[in-house]
This record gives sequence, C-alpha cells and structure tokens, in this order.
Amino acid sequence: MDAPEALREFLSYVVANLIDHPQQATIAIGTNTNGAVTYRVQLAPEDVRHVIGKNGMTISALRSLLNTAAAKHGIKISLKVGSAREEDAEAAGDGETPQTEA
Repeated sequence: MDAPEALREFLSYVVANLIDHPQQATIAIGTNTNGAVTYRVQLAPEDVRHVIGKNGMTISALRSLLNTAAAKHGIKISLKVGSAREEDAEAAGDGETPQTEA
C-alpha cells in the first residue's frame, strides 16, 4: 500500500469514529498545483462540527498527525473538510485534479 492510500485509510478510520453518519462520509484524493496530495472529506452537514471540533482543535490535531506521517514518506498533504453540498460548489473551480474516490 502506498503512502497516500495508507494515510487515506487512517483518515477514514479516525473520521468514521468521530461522526454519527459514517456511511455518508467520502474521502477524495487529488493533487493540487503545488504537487501536494489533497484529501477532501465530505460529510453529512450535521457531522462537520464533530470533525472540526471546538475552536478547530480536533481538525488541527488530525492535520498535525497526517502531516507528521506524510513527512516520514516525503510527501506534503492538504486536508479539507466540509459537507457534501459545500464541497460540490467549491469543487467547480479549485484547480485540483481528483484521482480516487472512497
């Protein structure tokens, strides 16, 4: 298993244990213009607050863990979290190239 896929599995496990509707969660992997691997987590609108956490502490900790693991493999990552409706509107013009859908 390559590093981006292993990080996606880790992210999927953590997010699924934080939210109420894990069956509605999807994680898309892409690359941005800087060459960083981008993870876009799409959740049910009521689950977004669980992943972001109070004052953004949960998402900050998750980003720190992912960045540390990615650095060991020599890659850079970006993590974006939102509801499926927000992500659909944003994806129309963000310059990222999607690679896989989970």
